[in-house]
Parts: sequence; structure tokens; C-alpha cells
Amino acid sequence: MTPRSALIVPGVFAFAWLAPLLFSAARGGSLDKLVEADWAAQERRLGRTPDSPEAIRAALDRAGDLLDDLARLDPPVDLAAERASLRRLREEASEVASFGEEERLGLYHRIRTVTRQAALKNPLLAAKPIVFLQRRRFISQMLHEYLGYFYDYEDIAGGGVYLLEEPGRSLKTRDLIRGRLPNGNYTTLALSCDAKTIYFAFCQRAPKKPDYYSPERRCFHLFAMDADGANLRQLTDGPNDDFDPCPLPDGGLAFMSTRRGGFGRCHNPWEPLPSYTLHRLDLTTGQVRTLSFHETNEWHPSVLADGRIAYIRWDYVDRSAANYHGVWVSNPDGTGAQILFGNYTERINACYQPRAIPGSRRVCFVAGAHHAVVGGSLVIVDPAATSLDPKTGQDRFDSIERLTPEVCFPEAPGWPKSYFHSPWPLSENYYLVSFSFRPLPGMGPGVKADNPTGLYYLDRFGNLELLYRDDAVSSMYPIPLEPRPVPPVIPSTLEPGMGDEGELVLSNAQTSSMSLPAGRRITAMRIFQVLPKTETHVANQPRLGYANAESARMFLGTVPVEPDGSAYFRVPARKPVYFQAVDASGRAVQTMRSVAYLQPGERRSCVGCHERPGTAPPQRQLLATTRAASTIAPGPDGTQPFSYPRLVQPVLDRQCVRCHDGASNAPSRLMLTSEPAGSFSRSYESLKPFVRWYEWGGASISQVVTLPGHGGADESRLLKVLDDKDHKDQVRLTEGDRERLVLWLDANASFYGTYSQPAQTAQRRGEAMPPPRVQ
Repeated sequence: MTPRSALIVPGVFAFAWLAPLLFSAARGGSLDKLVEADWAAQERRLGRTPDSPEAIRAALDRAGDLLDDLARLDPPVDLAAERASLRRLREEASEVASFGEEERLGLYHRIRTVTRQAALKNPLLAAKPIVFLQRRRFISQMLHEYLGYFYDYEDIAGGGVYLLEEPGRSLKTRDLIRGRLPNGNYTTLALSCDAKTIYFAFCQRAPKKPDYYSPERRCFHLFAMDADGANLRQLTDGPNDDFDPCPLPDGGLAFMSTRRGGFGRCHNPWEPLPSYTLHRLDLTTGQVRTLSFHETNEWHPSVLADGRIAYIRWDYVDRSAANYHGVWVSNPDGTGAQILFGNYTERINACYQPRAIPGSRRVCFVAGAHHAVVGGSLVIVDPAATSLDPKTGQDRFDSIERLTPEVCFPEAPGWPKSYFHSPWPLSENYYLVSFSFRPLPGMGPGVKADNPTGLYYLDRFGNLELLYRDDAVSSMYPIPLEPRPVPPVIPSTLEPGMGDEGELVLSNAQTSSMSLPAGRRITAMRIFQVLPKTETHVANQPRLGYANAESARMFLGTVPVEPDGSAYFRVPARKPVYFQAVDASGRAVQTMRSVAYLQPGERRSCVGCHERPGTAPPQRQLLATTRAASTIAPGPDGTQPFSYPRLVQPVLDRQCVRCHDGASNAPSRLMLTSEPAGSFSRSYESLKPFVRWYEWGGASISQVVTLPGHGGADESRLLKVLDDKDHKDQVRLTEGDRERLVLWLDANASFYGTYSQPAQTAQRRGEAMPPPRVQ
């Protein structure tokens, strides 16, 4: 900060009145210099210098907004000295055009000093120690940074848990680990609501890099300790990565873990990336329970004000693998999982680190990237205002506010030159954050350096004040060490009498956020199960069919929809499933490109088929609920799991091969025989030009959402060809044969339903295979 000797500007004002507001050099000279340098870096980040008139005017405006808002707090903050100072600084600034460079810089520093002093008087921050984590990251994508295996690729061990004792007034920290853990890495930090217990994840380094499939592979595990560092203890162990601890109102601990099983479907040979999903730890018994049965990755659980868990889900069923990391919510027992925001947009590439804002219904999150580590721009979303565009079906942005508009949404429009991380809202207007002036690291932006973050105070008026920074390592996850209100406990409503099933009630399948095609009343619901990728972690190894990096699946069967549009049926619990609304012709009118799952004994209800958020259920008796819940009627042979040789080839053999056998005298050169052709068969390869599907790639019917009336059977030429003048008299499909073809087309036209190479070989021979072990 500006030394006192520089506070006199000859011929303008004498500034001895400002001296009491400055930090004395004796109390924190090193912090003062860091803060001044940080101010300068903030202005350079905005494309100007701190001595510029623009920077001075902006600093005055931000200071005025801050002081006005602090005066509205109850009780109001005593800011008499700061207000008097700001009035004088405004008067001085009116003459800024006549100042030299040093005078302008001195004025800027004095404005920032008054602002900082006022910010540190905020009762939400003042005199409260901050717990934080120091960590080094493996730089590639957010997928890698929570898996211990990748930290053995490089010599990047280090970090720890620390306490910043006097935030904003001193750089004094206390090491809470104190050398009690071996060489390794740290990630994710949490604090209990009573501020007595700190949780984090730690992974010990291996002597040398092990093979991923070796028992020597290292993993992150959960640890806990008292707030003063005492009673350090390990909570989980074993061959799975456990991280993202989240204390729950009922005394349990939610976290993310690879225990669910399976891999992502889009990864390279060098990067075995297992799926990790939401789990729960009983801190008394040590029992772990899987809460989420989603088939790819999830991140960053935190508890909302109403007691539900907010978290991030990567949701790419038959669509882009580089988008759709939305904010989801569920109850602490795993029931009621549903999207909150961000599952149907590519304008924000990914949402991370959702956190409830105290005293508000709104939620803060980081708008980040897929092909980078976690970090980006700060956004606030109002859950009560979220909506989907009725024409496109995509997320509207009316419900969000950009807290840091100077940082672009990473990867969506480009790559930011600076980034935020781990916001901790103090209120709608005030935040603790991690921040770096340097570009977001990751494979997408081509930034390999782990550009460290420091700890900052941020407000919605644009003020950013350094609290702590160590340029050698990132400081992240700032949390005030003080008790906070405990959200309500949501009692479990699971019914043990249902066994390993749950029940779903659909009010009206005709209700949709986008208009359904006229004349196609929904008469049934198809139920599919998505199978996690197993056997190999490499994308398209083995390939399942036409679509890129698609999911293996099973068709569980069909349930009826009543004339009033309602349905009531049982579903296997703990399975990722999706639904299709089907018309009387058996074609899908609307298809989910996401998954749902039920806990054993869970009852859930939907208003419609992809209805608008907030749609109220009808106030009438549903026809479906006047009877017992429907059981699923299984589909034809070759659907559990899917097998083209058993589902489709028999139809072709009965109806088509007599003209399409490849013989020299055949009426057509199109071969529809079962002979092997590469990884598939002659008929499968021959039908490709007549088929449309959904995928991560340019061949997809559409990318972000499924439009009503544009399912695989609707979009594919195959059924139209069978009904044209050249075929309608030659091909007489039975109802069962047509059902098989329509089902195959609407189920994304895959050849295999398994990731196992031996099982695929058996399927190609026409053998029936049982469902896989991991589901």
C-alpha cells in the first residue's frame, strides 16, 4: 500500500486523515506488498493500469456500492470513517485529469485501502479464521484430478490442511496436518456444521507408478480430524477412490466413490477413468451405501438449505460426451434424484461445486469445462426460476446471474485467462473464493502448468481482495471456521415391503415441455436399462454398433398408459433406466437421453413426459392408480441384453434374405445375411444407410435434446422402404416382426448389448447371453 510519505499531493489535498485506515508496515508489510501487487494484477486482467482514470472511477463505484450495502446489514456496520474518506476521495478524483501518474496511482491505492478496510469489517468475514486446503493437481481434465492413480504419473505430491488465522490482516497460517501423513496428495475439503470436524481426502504416493489394474494402485481415501488438528483419523480404505466429503444433517457423510463400478465410455488407452458416483458413509458403523446408480461420473456434493444434496452429474446417454455436467439434487437417502439446471445446454459446458447461498433459495456454482481441471466463472442459479425453452427444449438462462462476467464460460465460447474455484457463499452479495490470474489449466486450453489459486474475498459489486496466496501451490476450499445452521433432516420414506423394486406414477404422458405430434396418443411406456461400461476403459473398444461411444443397454419391457395419459408401474431398483413414450403403432414419440433410478422401496411421480419444471400434477384421480401397479411386460428375445443377431436377423431371414442373399442372380445387391463382416454382420453393415441414430458425433439425429416425433423409427428410412411400392407386396411383416424392427430402431440400432469381447463373440454366433454382473 502507499506509504504515508506519499499521502501528500502538493496543491490538492492533505491526506493525514487517511493514515488510520491504512495497515501499518509493522503489522503486515509483506501482506501490504502482496495486496498492492494483487490490485495491479486485477487491473491488468481487465486491460488497464491501476493509475488509469477508468480504474479509479471503477474503484470508487465499487467502494460506494459496498459501503451502501454494508449499511443495510442488521445491525449496520459502523463505516463513518470510511464514508468520510470516500467522500474526500471522490472530491479528489474530480481533478484526476490534472494528476500525474504517481498521483493517480496514490489515489487508486487509497480508494482500494478504504474499500478493503470496509470489506474486512463485514461481520460475515471479520475476525473469523478460515480453514483451507493446499493441493497440487494432475493436469488434464476434471475426471483425472480426483483419482489417486494419476498422481503417480508425475512428481506432484504436496499440500495439506491449514488454518488462516487472521484473514485479510495477516498471512499467519497454522498447519493442521503437522507431518502426520506420508508423502501424497490432498483433495476436497469440508467442515461439519458445528465447526468441530474437518473432512478431506488424501492419497499416499506409490514408490513407482503401478499399473491401473494392479493391487498396488493408490487411491484417495476420506480422513477426518478435529478443528484444531487433533484426532486425525482415516475413514475409508480399499481399492476405490473416495473423495468429496459432505457432512449430512442426520450425521452421515455423503461422498463420491468409484465403488459403483464401470468406466466412462469416451476415454483414451492411457487414461483408465472409472465412474464415481454419490455414496453415503455411516460414521458410527463404517457402512457404505451407494446412493446414485448413474452410469458415469458425478462430483461435488453439498447440502442445500432444504436438506437435499446438490451435486454434479455427467449425463451423456446417446449424446455429446463433452457437455451436460448439470446440477442435480437428491434426498440424503438417494431418493428423488432430479435435474436442477444445466442438463440441456451447451452454452455452459459444465457446472461444478454447487453451494447453497445462506439466507437465499439460490445456489452458486462454477461454470467450467470438460477438457480442463475444475475452475471457471461464478454463476448463481435460482432453482424456482429454471425453465426449458418450449421450442428447443434447452435450458433457458433467465434463472442465472453471472457473478464474474469478465471470465468467459470455459470451453463453450473459449478459454478464460483467469479462473475461480471453490466458492463459499457468505450471502448473496459476499463470497470467499479461490482465484488465479493465470489461465485455466487442462488439455483443452493446452495449459499444462498447475496455475495456482489464492484465497480471496469477492462481492457482487466487483471487489476482489486477496486474503492469502502461495505461488508454489494452490490454496483452495476456503471455509470460515464457525458454526452454521444445520439444514433440516429429510426423513426417509422408503417402504421395505417393495423388496428390490420401486414404483413410478406418471400423471399424463401427453404433458410435455415441447408439443407432441398431433394424432399420436401415448399408449405405452418402454423401459430400458443402461449398462455401465466394463471390461475395458477405452472408447469404442469394443464397438457396440453404428453410434460412437454409445451405451450398452437392455430392454426391460413395456407398461400400459391409460386413456387419461396416466401410468403406474413397478421398476427394478438400483438400475439406471430411461423411458420412451410409445404410440399405438409402437413407435417412440419421445425418448429420454438421461437416466433415472429408484432406491428399493422408493415411490416417485412425474407430471408428464419431459414436462416443464414446476408443472403441478393434475387435481384428479388418475386411472392408473385405481388399480395395482403394472408389472413390466418383457420384450422379444434378443433384448436382455440387446442382440441384433437374435432380435433383428430372424426377421430378415424370414422376410428379406430370399431377395437379398448376395447371389449373382438376386433381385438386389443389398446383402441381408448373417455372415460376419468386420465386427458385425453383412446385414447390419448393409442397413446402415437406412438407419438414423443418436450419438456423440455428427451423425446424430440431434445433439442436446430429443425432439418429439424424431425417434429412431421415425427418422430411419428402413420402415418407409418396407412399406413402399417395391416391397409392400413382397414383405408381409407380422405384428411381432414389425415390433422387433421398430424396437431396434428406437433403441439406437445397436448390434451388441455387452462390452465383453467373449460375450460379443457369442452374440454374433446368435447365442443368448445373460445380463452382465455390473449393472
